Amino acid sequence: MTSLILLSAGEGRRFGGKKQFERLFGKPLFMHSLERLVGLFDEILLVLPPEDIDRFSLPSSIRKVAGGRERQDSVFNALLEAEGDVVVIHDCARPFAGAELFQRVSQLGEHQGKICAVPIRDTVKRVAQGMVVETVDRSGLWLSQTPQAFNRRVLLECHFRARRDGFFVTDDAQLLERYGYRVGVVLGEVTNIKITYPEDLLLAESIGKLLGYPGAP
Repeated sequence: MTSLILLSAGEGRRFGGKKQFERLFGKPLFMHSLERLVGLFDEILLVLPPEDIDRFSLPSSIRKVAGGRERQDSVFNALLEAEGDVVVIHDCARPFAGAELFQRVSQLGEHQGKICAVPIRDTVKRVAQGMVVETVDRSGLWLSQTPQAFNRRVLLECHFRARRDGFFVTDDAQLLERYGYRVGVVLGEVTNIKITYPEDLLLAESIGKLLGYPGAP
């Protein structure tokens, strides 16, 4: 059994508001991921801010979960509710992740976790106090994306250990890395951008047009 956890509980501090509810092609941002993935997993858990749990009417098959203060707390809350042996975690701020990418990343094989990522293309500089300190060798450096998939038992164990240790992360793969588990990588998608700042919505609109998204002008 495979569970999908869709994260849509952030405060959007860098965006300036709850970006998951911003409209993209006529629908809230989180709906792009949700609608594409309905029916592809044994269960779907949608994590929302506690105050917005009843804001939207959704199919009865979608289980709503109240998010926590930080992303890590929201994932933990959903893990406690999930029933699958494998959990796939995705940030709804990435509206263009293709369904095939979810399928590839969820095949764990010999790994306890698997992420999608793309190699860094640009020259990377380390900067301090407005000055270039060094040029970093970019070979072997990749940009992590979601979806990411995990053995649920292992990920839950890592979350409990991190809470005990006071260790906080920006993605769940970091937890497995810290506690010595194997994390595999599949090639991600260049169009799988994350909406972080308001200007990213302009880029998303352009990508949606190129991809032929319904509702795109």
